[in-house]
Amino acid sequence: TRRVHRPENLEQWPIHPLYSYAYLTDKYEGLILIDVMTLVDNNPRNNFLKRAVTFNPKGILNGAINLAIAGNYAYICCDAGLVVVSIANPLKPRIVGSVGAPKLKKPKAVAIQLRYAFVCDEEGVKVIEITVPERPRFVNNSLVSLKAANDIYVARTYAYVAAGAQGLVIIDAENPEALKVDQIYTAKGQIN
Repeated sequence: TRRVHRPENLEQWPIHPLYSYAYLTDKYEGLILIDVMTLVDNNPRNNFLKRAVTFNPKGILNGAINLAIAGNYAYICCDAGLVVVSIANPLKPRIVGSVGAPKLKKPKAVAIQLRYAFVCDEEGVKVIEITVPERPRFVNNSLVSLKAANDIYVARTYAYVAAGAQGLVIIDAENPEALKVDQIYTAKGQIN
């Protein structure tokens, strides 16, 4: 690592190399890693970002639109569905699993919480169990139907979905294997 380690910080372990990069998706190039460590090396004269990796083997990540990182894995929404990429060695990412059609239809966004990936697709919000990232499992009967589930944020027992004309849809996610709408907020019709 190029970050300066100071003894007064009492750092116990080195920081994993995956934290040296910004992770981007591109609908043509798939997953792109940008080296950001130049920003923390105490030299303001070299603060220039550089692409470290472009990853899209055989076009599997074509249409990549969104990602979430959990542990050593990147969960990427793309034309193929939700693709799980190991970033344990960030300079040599590798595909380890996926869930695709017909379970997922054009996924747009993903949020991770504990053992679950909450995915927005053209049908609404769906849940994928990811306890073993190499074997993601679609959770049956987890669909919350929404006309336009565009983005999602999960915090504790709720999922907050940007649902276009339906407004902000708040989903009770206490039991991810049995999602249900808790409430819908439209600001008296102004959220659209």
